[in-house]
Amino acid sequence: MNELSTGPSIKVYNLLSNWISFNNNNNKIKIFSGKVDIGQHISMTLSIIASRELDIDIDKVEVVNLITGKSPDEGFTAGSLSVSHSGTALKAASITFRNLFIEYVLSKFNVEIDNLNIENGIAKISGTNHFFSYWDFAKLDTYKNIKITEFIPKRNFDINSKKKSNTNKTIREIITGKYEFIHDLNFPNMLHARILRPPNYLSKLKSIDNQLISKLKNENIKVLVIGSFIAAIGVDEYKVIQSINRLRSSCIWESLGDIKTTNIFDMLANNKKDTLLVKAGGEAFHENIPNKQIFDNKQFVTLNSEYKKPYIMHGSIGPSAACSIFENNRFKIFTHSQGIYQTRSAICEALNVKEQDIEMSFMPGAGCYGHNGADDAAFEAAKISISFPGKYILLKWTREDENCWEPYGSAALSKITGTLDLKGNIVYWSHETFADTFMTRPSNGGAVNLLSFKYIENSFIKKNHIPRTAPHMGIHRNLDPLYNFKNTRLVKNLVHDLPLRTSALRGLGAFGNVFAIECFMNELAEIANIDPLIFRLNHLDDIRAKEVLLDLKKQMDKSILDTSHARGIGFARYKNSAAYCAVGIEISISDDAEIKLINSWITVDAGEIVYPAGVTSQLEGGLIQGASWTIYEQVEYDTKSILSKDWDEYKIIGFDNIPNINVSMIDRKGYPFLGVGEVVAGPISAAIGNALYNLIGVRLKTLPYTKVNIKSEILN
Repeated sequence: MNELSTGPSIKVYNLLSNWISFNNNNNKIKIFSGKVDIGQHISMTLSIIASRELDIDIDKVEVVNLITGKSPDEGFTAGSLSVSHSGTALKAASITFRNLFIEYVLSKFNVEIDNLNIENGIAKISGTNHFFSYWDFAKLDTYKNIKITEFIPKRNFDINSKKKSNTNKTIREIITGKYEFIHDLNFPNMLHARILRPPNYLSKLKSIDNQLISKLKNENIKVLVIGSFIAAIGVDEYKVIQSINRLRSSCIWESLGDIKTTNIFDMLANNKKDTLLVKAGGEAFHENIPNKQIFDNKQFVTLNSEYKKPYIMHGSIGPSAACSIFENNRFKIFTHSQGIYQTRSAICEALNVKEQDIEMSFMPGAGCYGHNGADDAAFEAAKISISFPGKYILLKWTREDENCWEPYGSAALSKITGTLDLKGNIVYWSHETFADTFMTRPSNGGAVNLLSFKYIENSFIKKNHIPRTAPHMGIHRNLDPLYNFKNTRLVKNLVHDLPLRTSALRGLGAFGNVFAIECFMNELAEIANIDPLIFRLNHLDDIRAKEVLLDLKKQMDKSILDTSHARGIGFARYKNSAAYCAVGIEISISDDAEIKLINSWITVDAGEIVYPAGVTSQLEGGLIQGASWTIYEQVEYDTKSILSKDWDEYKIIGFDNIPNINVSMIDRKGYPFLGVGEVVAGPISAAIGNALYNLIGVRLKTLPYTKVNIKSEILN
């Protein structure tokens, strides 16, 4: 293999001290990362990398939660890039440190490598009392100036060391209740806050009962009203919650319009839009869009299909939260945002302060799958804290806040055309995808993307978003198929004036695009009369992709298919650059058209596997969430409000429909780390769609596969 790059993070943070520091007080090694734990346990993976490359027990490794000004800025913790960016950087830093340390010890004591033993960071010279530690080396002036090179260095010295334990301490603490989430923060004299939300997006505050505000003040509840932003703050959290309920009936709101309830797929097809051409490699261009080719020769067969997915939400089990204190004209904010530095930039703009006046620290919250309410909560807590200098403000969203006000994953429409020759080869492929933006995360210049900033300013003008053009960005993620189609027409449509707030949700456009591609591959395979797996192999040049599919087949062939069940498969390489993933599912269906998941199989090639248990948990979680999106999830709304306010109105998968999950990993030692957090959702959706067709003989193309939708599509 060629030398492996140290990755984009090292280009900005190339000092060893940016990534590793040594605490002399407790003989610990501190690891700094620009990525945060949002359920994927990246800190455990980083701990294992450091432990392995430094030959040190994992208990001696501490991963520091991201703090602005102290941790590297590695952008958003998103895109399945945590291990490939931060893990690669840390691997390079650890090997660099170890190599230089050993070279220094050999020179200092004038000994050969055979006379050196290293245990837990302490080098001992055989036959003597001499020793020298990592912590001693880190005290040298030269340590501060050590730079990491462009490529990951090789481990220069082979010294036997004990195998290190990889027990996940975080899981232990979560299970035993010792783990502290942002919701658990407790400071002396801390105040609790809740937000009174408008009836819907297009509501402006006309008036509020000031007598009630005065009465609540006498009850030690302060009500903050700025524009259409209303917050209640007090020492007693329960009383704050009660006050919001009392305030709600005292407000009069002006309606500035209704939520549009025209069929969302008609809107996706017919609204104004920016249309871009996507080329091989996944980059989008503002170029003329070619017409679809027409094959009227009898030597070819052409098929057209449309696949649809609705708005879906993050559905985090715990609502968003944040904590802020404003003291000496500076803010200290705790948040579970995926983009700490980026959210700080947006908050600075919204509050008109300098970045050095805000320190933001990551604090774990409920598992996050993109841009949920965490960033909004951080801004709201900061805004409130200005009115209470020296007091910590702990703000928690409610379940209704989370469900009704988070940015959703956009509804999407895929229009696909494929042409086959008589040998079953795809000679032409056209895929147009239509969706709202997936890219409204708060960042530099993005204060307007903070929910409550709009209501503080009473600014309700909705601007058209600008289409992103980078490879596999947003709507066109995984639009460019991995298959070896020679003649393609790939089109991205950013549709404007759609009804609901949208932004990043796990996989961005990949979920809808892979669902459509992989279901359509089965449609074409049926026309060609070729087994769907063989049909895929026939259209792949990538050896690793083929091996993943063949391994999936091997795993599935180990069990016998029940005659009343059916199976389906789906495949993708996430962004055509992250992990390869093939998924198989076995399902049954009740007389009342309810899908039951029986068995599932996942084969993944994620390059070198650092933490198998972590990869397994990510794949299992991704499959469960993707299956939930496929079978159950859909945001409901009317002209006045979001209807999916709670778990009764927004159904997610339950424990009673979790299949047996079998995971197979192809571990490629020495290969680059590839992220797995988002690789499963697209393939599992298509696998379920293909299995459902094999079971009932009708191709259903609109998600979710609820019993209502199944019956409706069959009848139509």
